[in-house]
Amino acid sequence: MAVTLLKALADPGRLLLARVLSLGTFNVSELTEIADAGQSTVSRNLKILVDAGLLSSRREGRTVYYAWRRDLAPAAASLRTWVEAHGPAIEGDVRRQIHDAWEARRERTASFFATVDPADPAAAWLGSPDCLPLLLEALPDSNTVVDLGTGSGRLLPGLRGRAPNVIGVDASAAMLSEARRRTQDAGLDDIDLRLGDLAHLPLQDHEADAVVANMVLHHLPEPARAFDEIKRVLRPGGTLLIGDFLPHDQEWMRETLADQWLGLAPDDVSHWLDEGGFEAIDVRPIPPNQPGALGVFVARATRV
Repeated sequence: MAVTLLKALADPGRLLLARVLSLGTFNVSELTEIADAGQSTVSRNLKILVDAGLLSSRREGRTVYYAWRRDLAPAAASLRTWVEAHGPAIEGDVRRQIHDAWEARRERTASFFATVDPADPAAAWLGSPDCLPLLLEALPDSNTVVDLGTGSGRLLPGLRGRAPNVIGVDASAAMLSEARRRTQDAGLDDIDLRLGDLAHLPLQDHEADAVVANMVLHHLPEPARAFDEIKRVLRPGGTLLIGDFLPHDQEWMRETLADQWLGLAPDDVSHWLDEGGFEAIDVRPIPPNQPGALGVFVARATRV
């Protein structure tokens, strides 16, 4: 076992890939740019790391993404810790390429939401209504609730019925305008709408008693990295509620709706929440309720 693991990393190119993947999930095209190596070389090195049991691969439509395996044996887990602490430094061109990869993902989503028409029929695919009543049902009594990626504000009236202070955050000014129209039509002039994205939330530390992220994570460049910022704005003991798609094969949603991920696996979400400092984690899959619909899940967790 030890010989296999050490042999897999006994190459500067593979060691660099392992160090980069300790930061997040990347596809072959992105890793080719980051490592400044040919695609065939990167693919071959990734296969060796996968075969050694260090990496996992996941197909997202036509794209395959790689990451460190979560179910590493103790020896492999120790090796990952060593790679993170003593592997190649993430600096210079490598750091810039990693930043550029995440920025390209973020820009793709931002460009879409900057131009999307909230009244477009396709916008219905931006959020499944199946999650909404379940999220409201799971929301505890709270003073301040934040709706991340509020979009056109569909969830805001329901949240206002459960909490005196509701804040809606979205990165799209057009979406916030639609949310403002919707809440004003409902006579809810006291809902606070703020422009900002999940990487830099326009909220103070511990400002929220509860945070709701409905149909948000699959748009993010790296969903696992979102929980640090969510934890910052959520008070200790506060509640995080998530609603999102289960894994699916609707590739058109990546092209048409700028989805970064074709759904999220409940096991991944549970793992991210655990590593992000949450407890009492409950992820409930909900199968499609009609032909052609997509399955969803609702997750609830408590900030430590």
